[in-house]
This record gives sequence, C-alpha cells and structure tokens, in this order.
Amino acid sequence: MSVVQTGLKAARDVSKRAFKDNQRHTRSSTTRHEIYVDRSVIVLNKPPGLAAQRTVAASSLKVADGTDFDGVLKDLRRRYDAEDIPFPVHRLDKSTTGALVLARTKAMSQELSQQFHSHDVNKSYLALVRGGAKTFPEKAGEIDGSMYIDDGRVSLKPSKDAEAKRARTGWEVLASSERAPVSLLRFQLHTGVKHQLRVHAASVLKAPILGDSLYGSPKLAPQIASATLVPEGRMFLHASSMSLIRYRRDGPHKRFRLGIVAPLPRDFVEVCRDLDIDFDEGDVEGGVYVDGERVDGGKVAGIDGAWVARP
Repeated sequence: MSVVQTGLKAARDVSKRAFKDNQRHTRSSTTRHEIYVDRSVIVLNKPPGLAAQRTVAASSLKVADGTDFDGVLKDLRRRYDAEDIPFPVHRLDKSTTGALVLARTKAMSQELSQQFHSHDVNKSYLALVRGGAKTFPEKAGEIDGSMYIDDGRVSLKPSKDAEAKRARTGWEVLASSERAPVSLLRFQLHTGVKHQLRVHAASVLKAPILGDSLYGSPKLAPQIASATLVPEGRMFLHASSMSLIRYRRDGPHKRFRLGIVAPLPRDFVEVCRDLDIDFDEGDVEGGVYVDGERVDGGKVAGIDGAWVARP
C-alpha cells in the first residue's frame, strides 16, 4: 500500500469515527437543532441519524428511534415553556437532513397537516448523486408516474399485492464535477411517497444519491473514493427549503407564504468543495423568506417569527 493510500485510509477511518460520534452528539436532547421559531411553528435542521415520523393522527407521536427524538421534543417544550410537546406534521427519512417542521399547538398541527395533504406546502431538496454531466443529456425535467409499495418495499414495478401511488418529482442539475462522476441536483417534491426521491434518482435518472446503499451500490467508484471522504451510512440528501401558508394577526396583507431554507450540513459542503462542485452560498447560510423575498435579520412581523440558527 502506498503512502498516499495509507494516508487516505487513515483519514477515512477518522472520518467514520467522527461521523458516528457526531451522530451520537446530534441525537442528544441537549443539542439545539432549531433554526426558526414563531408563536405557532418550530423548524429544525434535522441532522443525519435522527429518526422520527408522525402517525396518521397529526396530534399523536410515533418515534422511530425511541428516546432520541422524544428527548429533542421534550427539550423544546422545556426551552420554550410550552404546555405540549411540539407536534411533528411530516417526516424525513432517518438518513435525510434538513428542514423539519413542528407545530407548537394542536390547532396548528391540524392546519399544517391539511396544507401538506392539499399540497400547499412547497418542498425542495438538494442531493449529491452518482452521475456526472454525461449522465444527464437533459439538465432538468419532471418524473410523473406510479410507485408501488409492497410490505414496506418501494419499487417502480407493479406486483400482485403492491399498492400503487402517484409520485411526481421535478429535478434540475445545478452542477457536475469534472473530477469524479458526481452531480448536485435540486429536487422539487410534489408528492410524498416513501423513498420517492431515492427511487426516482436511482431507477429513473440512473444516478443514485451518494451514500444511499439501499437503492445504489455501497461500493464507490474509484474516482469518487480517491477524491473525497464519504462516511459509511451517510446519505447526501438534504431537505433544503420549505414554504408554508401563514396568517398575520392584523394588517392589510394577513395571508403570506413563509419560506425557510435549512443550511447545508458541513460535510455536504466539504464534499462539494473536494469535487469542485459549485453551490449557492444562500443554501449554505439558510434563512427566512416572506413571499419569496429574503428577510434581513430573520424577523417576521405579525407572527413573532425569528431566525435562531447558530452560526
């Protein structure tokens, strides 16, 4: 083994240990994940490894990873002196990072659940995928078809007992690396089928999300492995932005669209830099938007809104 290979292996071992330590730390109930808070809503920037999902009833809670997420919610209730534990109104896969919306009251949980059900919530994701510029003869498009769920397994192929669900995804190539077959994509999630983006990336675009060992090969291409560090178990899919309909207490324009951009994780940015993939600094910084306009200072009048992300 050469000196370079030995050094890279050692760096990978350190990276894997750091990733596992970071997962343990970020799942702790003492870690602050919230990036935006107002009188009715809390938005978290969910780290990888934190698993939570809602049940059919928006007012009840099902935690996929036991005490971790439950501890986060209880800590939020203590921190904001709330009567109730915040209510999750949608879900993100355990390995997905980014914007996770919580309602501070039962009434808001029902209102937001209705917005999700009626597709009034706009959701945008960023992903690093395993495919270079040649993988994408077209640079943008829309995928619209059926996905089939059979005993928890998701596929584009129908089977005897599978439940068919419509799945619609918009996609755009933002940049591709010239050093390795990896591209940065933005996805618009128009429906919310389980593993929708992961299946569409792997099976339709033929470009699995980097780090997704369920729908892609766990073995990295040599050009990727030699150019950057991808910790085992780390999938590079980030719920970048979300916008909701909100109402101010008074004023001429009570109804407005509140947008939250969750800052990209540090390791996501580092992989982009290693591979010379251009990205928008606004996606790294995150922020608050009202009717599509960035709010300097992050204060949203009429709903007591504030950007609270730590630098």
